[in-house]
Amino acid sequence: MAPEPAAQKPVPLGGLLGGVFVSELANSALHLAQPLLILKLSHSFGDAALFAAFDTAVHMAGTFAGGWPADRIGARRLLILSTLMRAAALALIPLAWAAGVLTLGRAMAAYTLDALVRGFTDTAVHTVPLELGENDPKRLDRINSRYELAYEIGGVAGPLMLGAFLLWMKGVAAQAAVPAGFAAAALIFTAIPQRPRPANRPGEARLGGSLSGLRLALTDKTLLLACAGLALLNLYPLRKLFSAFFAKGLLHAPATAGWLGAAFALGGVGGALLYGRFPDLGSAAKWIAFGAVGSISLAAGWIPGGLAVMMAAAFFFSLANTGARLSLARRLQEATPLEAAGGVTAASRLGANAASVLLKAMMGAAFALGAGVRLSFGIVGAGVGILALAQFVLASRVAAQDGAKKAAASAGDGARHLKGAAGRAQKGGVVV
Repeated sequence: MAPEPAAQKPVPLGGLLGGVFVSELANSALHLAQPLLILKLSHSFGDAALFAAFDTAVHMAGTFAGGWPADRIGARRLLILSTLMRAAALALIPLAWAAGVLTLGRAMAAYTLDALVRGFTDTAVHTVPLELGENDPKRLDRINSRYELAYEIGGVAGPLMLGAFLLWMKGVAAQAAVPAGFAAAALIFTAIPQRPRPANRPGEARLGGSLSGLRLALTDKTLLLACAGLALLNLYPLRKLFSAFFAKGLLHAPATAGWLGAAFALGGVGGALLYGRFPDLGSAAKWIAFGAVGSISLAAGWIPGGLAVMMAAAFFFSLANTGARLSLARRLQEATPLEAAGGVTAASRLGANAASVLLKAMMGAAFALGAGVRLSFGIVGAGVGILALAQFVLASRVAAQDGAKKAAASAGDGARHLKGAAGRAQKGGVVV
């Protein structure tokens, strides 16, 4: 009985949460600074959205490639190294700006390099909670909800910080703050506790984490549904385009993009607090359905054309979406073998980022049509509405899967009860 208290000992989360907060502070500022800079250099909404889709496609390739080093050297080390590399890549933009040689091509090259490295960071930061939680449901809920809370608080402060920079300082100051933030985050991530790496079976190290993780995700029904759900609910990357395009295209006030970005993040804070306090408030299917309702609010929130209404829609979307994603993250992590943590995480992030690429490409195509800002937003809203319907379908599939598992468990308990009763009866007859 002695080992049990150690097994329940809380995991130190200061390094992870502090690093996530500072990293997201920089990342959320980047989410708005990037489309605004591309808009400034290209003078085209369509180009900005299409580049965002290309950026995510490169990011997607990075997430899949990141599975192998996450399983080989550990997610903690990969997270520190890749965050430092992001700082180096993004530092090229303010340096070129200050030197007077910043062009659209050079900005795109720096952002593309960052997108590739960001994929490795994405896989690493989503694998660290799994390694620290070790498949324990309560520990996973604690880590995931606090991770999401730190992430979203950074997301609140980041856009506001960017808005202040845009109002009171030159644009180069905002661009310089981003790589400085990532450098600080890398330093904080070094405080994440190291965990012993689980031993791989002979063939796994040669196959590579990403490929074996993808095969596992495709063949295990629980993992497959969880990955599909995380992909369908990965609408969060749209917030930077929604914020920037709504602020500049409908409100004609680019500085308000920071307020809208903060509303998205505040909703995420509320969702993380709600799920962290009441993780068992509803089944996974109910959380997913709640997320689908949030998607509908995002699809329609732009229609009135006012900042207050769009901020309310963004807040509710993020609240519901965060709770649904946390529920699915726990489902994925519980079913993932620790020795395949990096590979399965890479597979799940691959699907999520593929969905994001399609959404951003759709948004880019809608604005590239040149049919007007409102019609373009209407096309995007219709696409998000279709995704909301798919999320409702997914909720019904998850409910059916959970129902089948409960029925199978009940049948197994009943069979064991009957077998035990028969054994006792047989033993009684022998005694007599």
